[in-house]
Amino acid sequence: MRALRDQLPNLKGRVLDVGCGEKPYRPLFSQATDYVGIDVVEVEGADITVVPSGIWPLDDASFDVVFATQVVEHVQYLSHTLSEISRVCKPGGLIVLSFPFLYNEHGAPSDFQRFTIHGAAQLLPYEIEMLERQGGFGSTLVILSLNWLNDMLNTNKLTRFVKVLVFPLWVPFCLAMNLFGLLLDAIDATKNYYNNVLVIFRKS
Repeated sequence: MRALRDQLPNLKGRVLDVGCGEKPYRPLFSQATDYVGIDVVEVEGADITVVPSGIWPLDDASFDVVFATQVVEHVQYLSHTLSEISRVCKPGGLIVLSFPFLYNEHGAPSDFQRFTIHGAAQLLPYEIEMLERQGGFGSTLVILSLNWLNDMLNTNKLTRFVKVLVFPLWVPFCLAMNLFGLLLDAIDATKNYYNNVLVIFRKS
């Protein structure tokens, strides 16, 4: 996610955070003149709550940046949501999307789709400012392995008890695994085993 974190401080003007949750990325938009959060669930960070298939109560061409990270995979009515994103973005504005590719099911039952980097490029009919694979074979393998292990340790009371017992070892184990993943990423020449996609469109 380093590329995303590097880009956000450079984005200016009015920002719409789609699927904002608790607005964890708000501090990174240091040059935003206004920051509005919209979500389909009522959470503390959401300024606007909408139904998934509803029209957003926002004016056409009213935002300089529309931003949705780790949201696309959870959108039930994707064509409608992309249409609304496009509608509220100003001509010349940026649409920033980030979402997983090789990643376990999460947020069930609201986990609907994955896109390759090529599928990401087709989501909107605009000029692409940035299109990036994120992660390689090593980090993807480590993420899936650690997520699987965590899920396994949460399956019942006994495994949760075991998780408590081994917790002091969990952090150093994760650090060691992540270092191993980075080493594998460094030698991965395939570019096919990425775990995330970042795409930035400029609306025409």
